[in-house]
Amino acid sequence: MTALRILFVYNWVPDEERTEAFKECASTKTVQRLTAIFQSYQMEVIPLNLFSKEQLAEAINLHEPNLAFVIAEGFLDQPETLYDGSGALSIREVLENLEVPYSHSDVETMQSCRNKDITYEKLGQKEVAIPRFFVFSERQEDIENIDRVEYVVGYPMFLKPCGGGCSIGIDEQSIVRNRSDLISKIEQLRDMIGDQPILAETYLPGREYTVGVIGNGVPNVLPVVAFPEAFNVRSQEVKAVEHQSRSEFEIIPATSPVGAKIKDTAMQVFQALGARDLIRLDLREGEDGRVYVIDVNGTPSLSLTGSLAFMAENSNVQYPEFIAYFLFVTLSRYGLPINEHLNENAMKVSTYLQGIFENQIA
Repeated sequence: MTALRILFVYNWVPDEERTEAFKECASTKTVQRLTAIFQSYQMEVIPLNLFSKEQLAEAINLHEPNLAFVIAEGFLDQPETLYDGSGALSIREVLENLEVPYSHSDVETMQSCRNKDITYEKLGQKEVAIPRFFVFSERQEDIENIDRVEYVVGYPMFLKPCGGGCSIGIDEQSIVRNRSDLISKIEQLRDMIGDQPILAETYLPGREYTVGVIGNGVPNVLPVVAFPEAFNVRSQEVKAVEHQSRSEFEIIPATSPVGAKIKDTAMQVFQALGARDLIRLDLREGEDGRVYVIDVNGTPSLSLTGSLAFMAENSNVQYPEFIAYFLFVTLSRYGLPINEHLNENAMKVSTYLQGIFENQIA
């Protein structure tokens, strides 16, 4: 079997520079580990630290890859694309135009996942529980919309950018309890993200959860992780060190009421957004005891210290095996060849994942 050519597309800066807009760039360790895993399955890896659309097109024309494995969030020559919601879908637009198969979801789903207002609109149409929300679209209309957001959402509310990730603009001041706090937070976000839309949503005071979904057709839901209740606001600073508190993370049994509900919700979200291969969603409990979806990530972190790696470990799946299964899922969707070693490991992981909830019941 001819070795598959994998265009491995990521964003990388020196680890000491992974702050603010560059916070979600892959670490050196993650890039090296993923490259080694791909190579262990006899794949030819073409590394691409993504700076621009032109660079991506040039790499494709030069190497003619069989598959693009994309964890890049945008283009380093336009740092705003790493967090404003535009990068992940722009990358896939280039790949589709050049007819290159790629990992993760398609352009439309990425647009939904990277714009929280679109996420909420689509999930609300499918009767998935979401917070009440309001969008401040343009800076010049912010003040005149104060009365409206107070009516639609009410206090306390939570403010964050509509687009992308990196937890940019999310801090303790994101929880606003009165008009003065609201105006102050809007001004802070405008200074930070300019004219990008701002999302105001009902503040949910309960515990936060995260869960992954992997596969296609009938995908598998990974174990539900509950964060420590002390993690009231998961800012950049909190996320940077939360892996050090893994002993305080809790795996929620699928047989519990909240675990069963989150599992069902995860499947609903995957289908409602037309997701592919892998997503991770965050949920939070409201005062009414219900669990609401507050974010869907179409390109969740594959860091060795990330939530997905933790979920895999709690499925008796080692990190290399998890990545192998992810590759298998993507390659299968395109009908690309899969070598025997990759197939063997993927089948083992599939067996583990399918048995997670049955084992919990037993």
